[in-house]
Amino acid sequence: MLLVTGCGALRHPVPLEAQNDPSIPGFTDIRFFPLTDVEPMRQSIRQAFLTETPDNYDALADGWRRYNYLAISGGGSDGAFGAGILNGWSAKGNRPSFKVVTGVSTGALIAPFAFLGPEYDPQVKEAYTTVNPERIYAVRQLIAILWEESLADNKPLKELVTKYITPEILDAIAVEHAKGRRLYVASSNMDREEPVIWDMGAIASSKDAGKLELFRSVLVASASIPAIFPPSLVKVNLDGKAYDELHCDGGVFFQSFFIGAIVDLPALIREAHPDYKGRVFQELYIIRNGSTTPARKQIPRGVRSISERAIMTLLKVSGINDLYRLFLSTEHDNVDFYFVALPVDYVRSTDEEFNEAEMNRQFALGYQLGAAGVPWRRLPPGYVLKQHGTSIAAQ
Repeated sequence: MLLVTGCGALRHPVPLEAQNDPSIPGFTDIRFFPLTDVEPMRQSIRQAFLTETPDNYDALADGWRRYNYLAISGGGSDGAFGAGILNGWSAKGNRPSFKVVTGVSTGALIAPFAFLGPEYDPQVKEAYTTVNPERIYAVRQLIAILWEESLADNKPLKELVTKYITPEILDAIAVEHAKGRRLYVASSNMDREEPVIWDMGAIASSKDAGKLELFRSVLVASASIPAIFPPSLVKVNLDGKAYDELHCDGGVFFQSFFIGAIVDLPALIREAHPDYKGRVFQELYIIRNGSTTPARKQIPRGVRSISERAIMTLLKVSGINDLYRLFLSTEHDNVDFYFVALPVDYVRSTDEEFNEAEMNRQFALGYQLGAAGVPWRRLPPGYVLKQHGTSIAAQ
């Protein structure tokens, strides 16, 4: 097992004084540490542009090119909204192929299918409209919580991932990876207090017999909400010795991410295609699985109600902050910014996570919006852009 849930007593963590990055046994160049070393990811993207086939971009008039990118955020059961957006977008007939797809948490679970295209929409729809809490987690007995590391067991989620992530899915992803497309998923290394970005196409393309297990496990790790679900132990090698790392939900660091916030995209495109003299257009589409507007609610006085409200607010604001961060990177890289979230006036029918009826409601809403033409917003929530003394209100 490359990634397994486990208790603290079984840990053999990487020494804090270690100078080198550990490796995953049997794999090379499959993950990056964007806070401390961007060069490996830069090389991955550079190689993507060097080896790309013409279907990696839209050919425009005068030989110009347009690259499309997609970032799918975390959001738990609100991922049903994003699943609906993708299905409706396909029905509209103008959903592009994406050069790069990134995913965090529930977005990581959707990302492989969004990467492969509309042909895989039925799997996404089924996964987000036929689940309920029992198919995602099993609540532990109160006495067990005393020595366990989470309130719930995510074995049902693992079984769900096993059902949908098949050898055929990995083969299809490997084909697209070889064409120069990239699929990235984020988890959080709790030992290093650092995000990790996994190159899922590189994993799918590996010759190692454990690639399917690793691929599935990374998705589960990315969606493992701390304290709610158990973290995952990643087995690694360092200087010839075996250790482990503790990984949890990528949303600990960001609800959504994009490579343009890490590497200089325009420079890499020109570096990979020095003879290309035409213009390059780039578009980043962000699906925010959740709301970006305040939701009024009368909160009872109590530790649980206050802490739950505070944590949910922190997560919402984290998602909004990510939109600002990504907007800043698109301004630097001359990338057109588009995002969609739950409508301002949307009111949930229940606060229960993974409520099947509510997820179907969100999927139907996302599908309706996508089929009618996704109502993309061009500025982060509440942002006011000033140009030449003229104030342009956020959309």
